[in-house]
Amino acid sequence: MAVNLIPYLLKQKSTGPAFFPPIVAVLLPFQNKRPTSFPALGLRRRSSTTTRNGARSGLATPSVSTASSTPKDSSTGEPRQTVVEPVGVEPGRPRRPAPGDGAAGRRADALRSWQGSGAQFRPFYEHQVESLLREYQVSEVDLAKIEVPVTVCWFPGETGELSRPHEAARKLFVDVNKEARPPSESRIILLSDGELSNVLTRSMLSALRGRSGSYLPLYAVEYDNPEVNTSRPARWSVMTNIHLLKMAVNRCIFGPPKYLTNLAQPISGREKAEERDRFMRTQLDLVSLLPEYLDDAGYAYDLDGIGDTKFPLGRSEALAGRFMDTWGQAILTLLSRTAPYAAHAAALTSFKDSWHTANTHAQLAHDALFGGVGIYWTLRDSYDHYQTNRTQDGPKPPKSDVIRAWEALKEKESEFDEHRAHEYLGSVRPDAIRRCKAAFGVFNTHACQLGMVMTLGSLWEMRKNQPGGADLKDLPAFAEALVTAWNTFFEIDRGRARDRRYAFSKDSSNPINQITNMDTPNAVYFRYFWMQALTLPSVWQHIAPWLTDRDAFDSGLGDARRLYLDLCIKQQCKALEVNQPALSPGKREEQAKKLATSALKKALRNWFEVSDEEFEAWRANQPAQATQGELDLDEEGPSGAAQELAGR
Repeated sequence: MAVNLIPYLLKQKSTGPAFFPPIVAVLLPFQNKRPTSFPALGLRRRSSTTTRNGARSGLATPSVSTASSTPKDSSTGEPRQTVVEPVGVEPGRPRRPAPGDGAAGRRADALRSWQGSGAQFRPFYEHQVESLLREYQVSEVDLAKIEVPVTVCWFPGETGELSRPHEAARKLFVDVNKEARPPSESRIILLSDGELSNVLTRSMLSALRGRSGSYLPLYAVEYDNPEVNTSRPARWSVMTNIHLLKMAVNRCIFGPPKYLTNLAQPISGREKAEERDRFMRTQLDLVSLLPEYLDDAGYAYDLDGIGDTKFPLGRSEALAGRFMDTWGQAILTLLSRTAPYAAHAAALTSFKDSWHTANTHAQLAHDALFGGVGIYWTLRDSYDHYQTNRTQDGPKPPKSDVIRAWEALKEKESEFDEHRAHEYLGSVRPDAIRRCKAAFGVFNTHACQLGMVMTLGSLWEMRKNQPGGADLKDLPAFAEALVTAWNTFFEIDRGRARDRRYAFSKDSSNPINQITNMDTPNAVYFRYFWMQALTLPSVWQHIAPWLTDRDAFDSGLGDARRLYLDLCIKQQCKALEVNQPALSPGKREEQAKKLATSALKKALRNWFEVSDEEFEAWRANQPAQATQGELDLDEEGPSGAAQELAGR
């Protein structure tokens, strides 16, 4: 706490002032340092007592107070005094409060002196505090002049001999720490100016709000989810969400570059802020946008020091403009015009236009998908509460318009599935609807979408190294070429039995997609799928002018394929360990390699026109041992998703 709180309070930032949250203190009765009870409120009792610190103590009559006042007897108006254990702040030295706010003591420790009871905390904090004070050039801190906000609570209902104020205090402690919620990640991205990545992400949402160009509609993006889903948007109507947009910013703008240049590199481990910031300055070509040294509202910046958490807020419009003119426009082009996503957006628009809102609950359901922020989640929570009450004894609660609205939303999902199947497949037959829904169960994941965006980033890195290099202003046109190429891939080839619109789906024979889960770091494997789709001659012609060195592309594709094959082998090993435990490790690995290699060969032949001879020639040129590190095949937990979202 000291390491984080003191820099926050002392370091001036262009993004605004620091805020010290109130310490929550609870007034509790003690006698000789042992818990006791308050006298009943009806008793008149005056005593001149002192606390164990020598200060006169009083019993506050309000249940919550933030003011310093003398409590009075409700019947006489005279001051009421009793023996209590004082919990609050002494002049110049915050005291550790009784249970009420779990962080209160730690916040107080960050500012306390080392005298008296503070001495026991000295070894934990002294070195860090003194180092930070020196770093921020604070020579001396006069604690007597520091005012710490305190919220003082007591329990007027817990008085008399049978009262239990200490139990009430423990419950308050649990409630404060359990029920208090930090703002959702969506809300932080929408409101925080503390990270440049948030500013850039919001600029894409602003572009969607204006529907500039041919971008997807804003209501196809989930940006108000109070929770973080680890692999996909939570709402069935949307195509993507704000978390994916930030991930796209992180990978394409902040990198770090190894994830774009080394296609055999899985996403794992911590990322260095300095490396990320340096890559960002290159990706946005800040040297052509900002002077080497600048002053912004009294804060000095040098170009080489600008990064995700240190940037001139007064220039954020220029930074966002540079991003939107280049990377932002390119990312939105991929998400808006690539065939599956264009079909989803078009289906959602036709679905919206055909929705009849003749009554209140229908209007509520419509607004939940296309209108006000937060309505969807309010309906969901209200329905969950309604269902809980229905299972309890007593009269059943009536169905309100809110409940009917949620039920209408659930019924509308199947109607939207028809619209989407019609847009994507040109058919509303039950089998087509089912297969379309299975395909979009993959297309709408973070892994698939981020893999597509990372393909853009990786191929742009290749272009930088080719004759003539890469001009940042050409990036949107390159994205257009990629979209044209991929849409050519997804077009029906009447001369072949395979419908490539299902190419990434698991619901097909010989699928290329053998990934057991859709966790976000698996975007590197989907990047391989998107790259493999570019290799068909009819597809490659659209990007050939941009990537004149085909050997560089083929080398990167080979690295990506090897990374993916390694994953498939490890997955097969894990399955064999469960299904055939009697196999020795050597036999298990041999059989897993055979199964995974055979499956990949068939998938490449069926979906991407890679002949068996081409595949075997590729295998013959691969190193004897895989370069990929050990993969964790378990499901990614919330911390892993948060790490990917933050890009760290």
